[in-house]
Amino acid sequence: MRQAGLLIFFLASLDPLWASADAPAARDTIVIDGVTLDVEAQVRFDSMMTNPRENDAAFQAAWTVCGLVGNGGPPTGWRYWSGSSDVNVQFSAELLRFPARLDRRKRIQWQAHFDAGFMMTSLTSIDEHAFPDSLIGFLPATAVAPLRMVTSQQFDIGTETDTLDAVTGRTVATAPFAFVGLDAVWGEWHAGVKGGVRFRMQSSQDRPTLNGPTLNGPAFVPGLPRDRGIEPMIQAQIGYQKKRSPWTIQLTGLWISESAQNQWWGFGVKYDAW
Repeated sequence: MRQAGLLIFFLASLDPLWASADAPAARDTIVIDGVTLDVEAQVRFDSMMTNPRENDAAFQAAWTVCGLVGNGGPPTGWRYWSGSSDVNVQFSAELLRFPARLDRRKRIQWQAHFDAGFMMTSLTSIDEHAFPDSLIGFLPATAVAPLRMVTSQQFDIGTETDTLDAVTGRTVATAPFAFVGLDAVWGEWHAGVKGGVRFRMQSSQDRPTLNGPTLNGPAFVPGLPRDRGIEPMIQAQIGYQKKRSPWTIQLTGLWISESAQNQWWGFGVKYDAW
C-alpha cells in the first residue's frame, strides 16, 4: 500500500508540469524505501508537418527505352527494295505527371504527363549521284542477291541490258523531341496517346523513290531536300505493369509527319522511379 501511495503522489506532482507549455523541463523528487531520488521529465515534440517526398533528393522520372522498326509502304517502301529495315531507338524521361500517384482501387484512371528525350534513326540510304546514265530501273534485294540496278544501252548492232549491284549504306541522325500525353490506366494495363514534335538538327535529302525496269518511264524520282526544322509526331502505346513492380513492357506505334520514314512499330521498356 505504501508503494501505491507513493506512485499516486508521484503522478500528482507531475500534473502541473504537463500543463505548463512554457517550461521545457520539470524537476521533482520521489522517496522510495527512504531513498530520495531526483526526477527530471522533459517532453519534446515537433508540430511541423513535412512532405515525405521532399526528403528524397533523388531526381524522379519515368525512364523509357524503345526500339522501333520502319514499316514503309509496300511495295515501294525501302525495305522492299533494300531488304533491310530502318531502325529507330528512343530514350525519354517522363518529367511531369498529373496526378503523380494513382489510386489502384479505382477501376479506370486518367493520367497526363510531359515527356522529353532524343531518338537516333538509322535509315538505309543510296547515293543517287552515282547512278549510271543508262539506268532504266531497279530489281529488289532477295535472300541471295542485293539491290540491283538495271542498265540498257542502244548500239548499232542491238541493245545491251545489264544488271549491277547497287551500293547502299546507312544514314544516322539524332533528334531531340518532346511529347504531351494522356494515359488510361486500368489495373495492370495502360494505354495512351501523345502528340509532340522533334527537331531536325541538320539539312538532308530524302532517299529517291525507286521504280522497276522500264523503257518508258523514269528509273527513279529524286528525293526531296529538307532543311533544319520541326516535325510533328503522334505516338501511341499499350503496356503492362505488374503490381508493385516499377517495370512496364509496352507496344509502341509512332507516326512522324514530313519524314522520309514516317511509320514505326516496336517495343519499349519503362522504369518508373516516381
